[in-house]
Amino acid sequence: MIDSAEAPVAVVTGGSSGIGQAVAVALATDGWRVAVVGRSMERLTQSLTLIGAASAQARQPFEPLGLPFNVAKDVDMRAMADRTVDAFGRIDLLVASAGLGKRADTKRVMPHPTAELPLSEWEEVINVNLRGIFLSNRAVLPTMRAQGRGQIINVGSSTTPQGLRGTPFGPAYCASKFGMVGLTEVIAQEEERHGVRAQVIFPGPVETPLVDQTILARPFGGAVKAEHFADAVVFLARHPVDGVLVHPHLLPFRGYFEQAAAKQRPPATQQ
Repeated sequence: MIDSAEAPVAVVTGGSSGIGQAVAVALATDGWRVAVVGRSMERLTQSLTLIGAASAQARQPFEPLGLPFNVAKDVDMRAMADRTVDAFGRIDLLVASAGLGKRADTKRVMPHPTAELPLSEWEEVINVNLRGIFLSNRAVLPTMRAQGRGQIINVGSSTTPQGLRGTPFGPAYCASKFGMVGLTEVIAQEEERHGVRAQVIFPGPVETPLVDQTILARPFGGAVKAEHFADAVVFLARHPVDGVLVHPHLLPFRGYFEQAAAKQRPPATQQ
């Protein structure tokens, strides 16, 4: 059994719910010490309870670190890195999963087309999904460089792997996720010589609050459970450092390929 003080350290953003919460719990179950980031400590409470319980079940108990920070604020992300190092001594992994599909405070169901998109919504989605990736990634790099090793896993979108693909009524979301891919590829090339591996994992529909934010975002043909996507993130983090999985894309097993085949079939002709 690995002593808890020797266990690797992960920081997970967007950890209050959805993918981030599931990833944090899965990492704790796998024996990682976890710092989890969310906008408020109140919203992080459930995650901290689940993480603590997972670490106890893994027989490597530790006190998870809750960080009530905003990924879009530079001062918060610098504090995130400092607080994690103060608590655990290092940072081995950043999983950047904080993301928005639209303004966090809106109750609107149908998304806006580009011509009608409020500037405030554009700015909020870009700030969280792209600026937040830049700031969180940049914040952990000095520590990882000093260690001579580290990993960054940015959570992308099914709109972005294997060629960028825009989705109607999602201009801010698509632009932010496309930008994330380019930014991660730049970081990966720059940091390779420092022993830092940066990559993106691309989820298809996942059962999270974000997927349910708009009618057009809801999955058809099934969705991957958040905990199963989290297992894929842990696998990626545990992959030997002499290799990299290029743009892994996790899709629902049932329904996806039937849909793809249906789109390729010629329309039925009337007799």
